[in-house]
Parts: sequence; C-alpha cells; structure tokens
Amino acid sequence: MADEIHDIPEVLPLFPLPEVVLFPHTIVPLHIFEPRYREMMADAVAGQRCFAIALLKPGYQPLYYTRRAPVHPVVGVGRILESEQVEDGNYNLLLRGVGRARIVAEIGTHPYRLARVEPVETYCNHNAARTRQLSDQLFRAIRGNRGLQPELRKHWLQLANLELELDELTDLVGAGVPVEAELRQCLLDEPDAFERATLLVDQLRTLAAVARVQLRVPGLNEYNLN
Repeated sequence: MADEIHDIPEVLPLFPLPEVVLFPHTIVPLHIFEPRYREMMADAVAGQRCFAIALLKPGYQPLYYTRRAPVHPVVGVGRILESEQVEDGNYNLLLRGVGRARIVAEIGTHPYRLARVEPVETYCNHNAARTRQLSDQLFRAIRGNRGLQPELRKHWLQLANLELELDELTDLVGAGVPVEAELRQCLLDEPDAFERATLLVDQLRTLAAVARVQLRVPGLNEYNLN
C-alpha cells in the first residue's frame, strides 16, 4: 500500500459524491448510472483503472450538475478491483482505496471532472510506546460502546489481533464510524496517524456518551435534537 501512493497518476477523474468518504485500505461498492460518470468509467476501465472520490460540501445541491459543485480538496484515490457494465449501460464496481491526494487544479473540458492532484503522504510523529498506548485507547473506546452496532464493535475488536500499524487501523475504523460525512472527512484530511487516532477516540467517546444519555432519558429518541 505504501508503494501504491507513489503510483497515483498526476491527473485523475473526480467522482463527487455526498456522504461517501473513501479511505485507504478499504473497499466500497459503487453503482454508476449518470451518463457523464458512465463515460468516466469507460475511460477508467480502458486506461489506468483509477479515479478519486471527492466529498461534496454542504450546499452543493443547486450546483450538482455543474463543474462548480463544491468538493473537499483532499480526496480518496481508488483503483477498480472489479467492474461490470450491465445491459442498461450502467456500471457496478468495487473500488479499493489506495491513498489520499490533494486537488491542485481542475482541468480539461470532459463531461466529467478531471483534476491535477498531488499525493498526500501519511506519517506518525510519535514513538512506538505512545502509539501503542493510543491504539489501546482506541480499542477501549470501541469495547462496550453502545453507540455502535454490536456487529461493528465485534468486527473492529477483531482488528486488535492483526497488529496493524496505527495508520491502517485508523483508516479502517474511520471509514465505518457512524458519524456525519463531514466528520469522516476530517479523518481523511489528517495525514498524522496519531492525530487521526486522537480525533477518532473523541468521536467514539461522544457516540458512547450520547447513547448513555438516550438510555437514561425515556423517549429521547422520539425527538429531533437538531
């Protein structure tokens, strides 16, 4: 995976989506049906089999069908693992996250959006002891957390047996944490795995605290607290 970030093309198609943040080390299924993105897929399949998912910013709706729909500058870069074009011309595919990149400039006049990008290198600026301590905090924040579905907790706790680097661990957990996409984007934006893990622990503790309050206050879930 570390080598793959250096293979990211300088120019990538952009696939802007709401609510979707693509992290390295993860696989997402996609169904592509808009004509402009079907053309993007045809070009990608015939070429480098690579494109970037960009999270649309709030307020994008009036501009969705234009090139000016606002997106976050840090994107998740993915390579197509499997794809099929079905009878109606749409595509089903599995996209594997291989790295982060930052949009430098959008270019070209294709029906879909193209951008010149630069890879975002990740790192961890702390020693092994502090990193292990934070990893343990992350698993404690997961264990018994009633703000998470039981199956999700079980799956994440199994990651403790794999002795993953903090960088990969936080990407795998961050991709599935049940928070708003803007908060998951904050995790994608952060290149320092230690800082990313700290943010993730805070998010998980908040989910647990909200779940505890909901258990104590009957009927709380019946109201919209926004």
